[in-house]
Amino acid sequence: MSRSLKKGFTLVELLVVIAIIGVLVGLLLPAVQSAREAARRTSCTNNLKQLGLGLQNYHDTNGEFPGGGIWWTNNINAANFARNRGSLLVYLLPFIEEKPLYDAFDMEQPPCYQKWPGGAVVNGSPYIAGSKISVYRCASDPSPEMNEITINGVQPGQLATFSYAASKGPTRTGNNPAGRCPERAAYDAYNYSTTDNLPAGPFTRMGRRFKCKMEDVDDGLSKTIFMGEVMANCALPIHRGWAHASNTQGMISTIYPINYDTCNQDQSKGPCHWWGNWSTEFGFKSAHPGGTNFVMGDGSVHFFSENIDHWTYQHLGGRDEGEPASLP
Repeated sequence: MSRSLKKGFTLVELLVVIAIIGVLVGLLLPAVQSAREAARRTSCTNNLKQLGLGLQNYHDTNGEFPGGGIWWTNNINAANFARNRGSLLVYLLPFIEEKPLYDAFDMEQPPCYQKWPGGAVVNGSPYIAGSKISVYRCASDPSPEMNEITINGVQPGQLATFSYAASKGPTRTGNNPAGRCPERAAYDAYNYSTTDNLPAGPFTRMGRRFKCKMEDVDDGLSKTIFMGEVMANCALPIHRGWAHASNTQGMISTIYPINYDTCNQDQSKGPCHWWGNWSTEFGFKSAHPGGTNFVMGDGSVHFFSENIDHWTYQHLGGRDEGEPASLP
């Protein structure tokens, strides 16, 4: 009687196959990750295009662009807080197909912490500004979609964050006494304005004093940054939610380099890298490798390298400094 012999893999052959599979996976994963990031970046670009179109339509309707914010104070116990009237992201709602959400606000009152009528809870939040708006979020942004810290008495998970902010161009920022950034002085040399009352760029949170019109952009709409990317992990005020008058809209300055790291919730890496320093935290930044997306005044979207010449970046940030820059 004969026996049939079954041939299998030897240990050496098995190890070789495993090694080959490992090499192939190692080669494939970066390509997959790159493809995913390309798709996320395309989605992010489309969001900025919608915001740029929303700004154009707002101007067509109102004869001016919205203020970055209509801000008086962050102190909710102060009388002036009642005069706050929200951020640019509130006023763009009717122009990005979110008019019902805009209509939910009583715009005679501060919109930032207004609640849904009848005690309703939407998206797990009683606040209207707890609504997640897809156009306001970049898919590459690793930041939480809702505030993850208690801010102005609002508990975590109640206010929706965002990934895009309006630019005040090469305008000086503040310096938090609780953590002063010594690098701020060097970057101040790039400013064309020292006051938010009349910013070098198109927006300011002092929108009650200045609102930009197309004729104010002497350097050309196609050569002036209007909005760019930000991350809630890197700028504490974003956790105030998209409706707050002091949430980085009209507060982001081009005097700080693109993707300057302020993504630290403490000062263990120094105050310049702290997300609450009132200076370098107010720079444009993203999770995209090597740079950040921006929308210009004409609605076009461009990706600028974090290695862009810094004076060129200021000229792109300024609306009327008399030195329009060619797009890099």
